[in-house]
Formats: sequence, structure tokens, C-alpha cells
Amino acid sequence: QKKCRIKTMIFSNKFLKPLLFATSQVFKSFVLLRLLAYRKGWLKTNRVNTPVISVGNLTVGGTGKTPVVDLLVKELQRLQKQPAVLSRGYKRKNASSHQRLRFCEDSKIDPAFFGDEPYLLAQRNPEVPVYVGSSRFITADLAEKQDHPDILLLDDAYQHLAIHRDLNLLLIDAEQGLGNRHLLPFGVLREPENQWKRADAVILTKTNLATSDTVLQMLKHELQVNCPVFKFKYEVQGLTRLDGKAQLNLNEIINKRLLLTSGIAQPRGLERLLEQQGVEIIGKIEFPDHHDYGAEDVRKILEKQQKLKPEYLLTTEKDAVKLRNFAELGEQIWVLEMEMIPDNLWNDFLAEFLRLKFENL
Repeated sequence: QKKCRIKTMIFSNKFLKPLLFATSQVFKSFVLLRLLAYRKGWLKTNRVNTPVISVGNLTVGGTGKTPVVDLLVKELQRLQKQPAVLSRGYKRKNASSHQRLRFCEDSKIDPAFFGDEPYLLAQRNPEVPVYVGSSRFITADLAEKQDHPDILLLDDAYQHLAIHRDLNLLLIDAEQGLGNRHLLPFGVLREPENQWKRADAVILTKTNLATSDTVLQMLKHELQVNCPVFKFKYEVQGLTRLDGKAQLNLNEIINKRLLLTSGIAQPRGLERLLEQQGVEIIGKIEFPDHHDYGAEDVRKILEKQQKLKPEYLLTTEKDAVKLRNFAELGEQIWVLEMEMIPDNLWNDFLAEFLRLKFENL
């Protein structure tokens, strides 16, 4: 609610609104210049020896990139391919370094030095190596030399044009769409909407949380998208206590009074998902996306819990990565385990891409 009030104030301010628009036009000029530099070859796009699948978006905020990468990891393994994941490791400490984590080999690494999302991917897929670094080309080279993967998965890399990709997947949130279709800071776009043309397929995420008809009409008629478009649902698969010593299924929290704490880009979508399941959210504690939790935050969470006395205190898997550092929360918080569920056409599309790619190698 606080974020909504701030946003409303900004866009109702007759002085600030034109300034934001003008700034977005300057930003757009730099973005277009960079895109031109790659098209003309002034900036180099490097090729690697391993097939590359990239997952990314045109907007800021949570479109579900990490759950989609997690889904791809599992599908590739089911299809007898061994992937490695390459991520920037957003907001991690010592961001200039390049690091590798294979959870079955080393589960003791501090998530703060790896990034919450890549750490979560490594945790959910303990046999799969996850690399973090500012250059996907450098981490790709490291992965090829050390792990010899069949496929490289680039997380949040739609704008990372320094490495060639064989399958470029563009994610669009069914709730948010492309916002007001302006670039930052006036809108939510990282680059102009016509850059969908670099995509080999578009994935509409969280289609169970909002009707996708409006976004589909925009893609088809206004942007004239002619690549395949798939719909992915985002669903709760279960809950695990923060200390890992107990589990619940979704039915066990229906009609229960819940307190929700999170530090994610779009907390309202998570609330809507839970409300659809028939739960009652009696309170929320919201932190910024990728929040680095400290003792004061833990005190705030526990005080809110004591005041409202919910039957369950819930958080997300991404937040749990950092909250597990606080032993006093181990028996207090339950972690929502989420999963992307693709439509029926997706599996055929991915299998056909792999068949054609590996036939030609």
C-alpha cells in the first residue's frame, strides 16, 4: 500500500511526471545506441561451444524467471541433458568475483556471497552446478572447462547480449504485462517493447493470477508477435517449516489465519495466489526485493507474530534462503514451495528444440 501511495504521488505531481518522462527518453537513447552497437558489431557477441538457453524479460520486477529456470533444469534432466546455470547473482556480496556452487558438494556457502536466487536454484537442484558472475561469457567458459554441461541456462539474461543464445525465452507477467509501455523510470521497461523480436518464444507467467487476454491481444495485434506464445501457471506445491523438520500440504492452511512476510518484487501477486486458495491473510510484513535480513528485521517479524497471533507465519523460498541464518525463526516460519506449470504445448516445443539442436552437433 505504501508503494502504491508513493507511485500515485509521483504520477500526480505535475513537475515530477514530465521529468521522469524526459529521463526515460534519455535512457531509451542509450539503450538504442547499445543495441545498435551490437547489431553493427561494434560490441561483440561471443559464441561458446555449448548450446545456450536464455531466460529473461523486458521489464523490471518479478516475472518468475527463477521458477522458470528451475523448471527448465528439471525438464532438461528428465530429457537426459545435463545443464549448468549461469546467473549474475544480483545484490550478492563481492560481486566482482566468479563463483561456482554445486549444492551436493558444498551446502555451507553463505547465500549472501552467492545471491539468493542462484543459491535457491542450487539448493533445489543439488546435482546441477550454478555459476555467478558479471560476465556470462566468462562463467560459460568456466562451466565448460569444469563441468562439461550439455546445456547452459542463462538466468535473467535477455539484455546480456555479450553471449550468443540458441533459444531466447522472453517472460511477460500476465498481471503486469508491459506496464504503461514506457522505459524506466517513467515505466517498467528495460528496453523498447519492440525488442520482443529477439525472442524465439514468449512465456506468459502467472496466468492463473490474472486473465491473459489483454496481454495476448497486445502481443498479437499491437506488437504483432509471430513467435510461439506459451502460458505458465504459478502454483503452491506445499509448505516446509524453515528448519526443514516438518511439512504441510496446501489443504492444511485453507481457512487458516496467516501472517505473510516477504522481500520480493511483487508481493501482491503472492497474496492473490494465497487468497485464491481460501486462506485469510491477517497481516503482511514487506521488505524490499532481495532484502538482506538483519536482527532488527527478525525482531520486527516476531513482534508482529506475537501481536496478531496467526495460525501460520509464511514466507517465500527466496526469503527463506537468508532467514535460515536466524535460529530463532526455525520453528516459527513456514516456507511456500512454488512451481511453474507449463501448458501442454511447451514440452513438445522444448523437446523439438533439443532434437534439432543435438542432431546438428
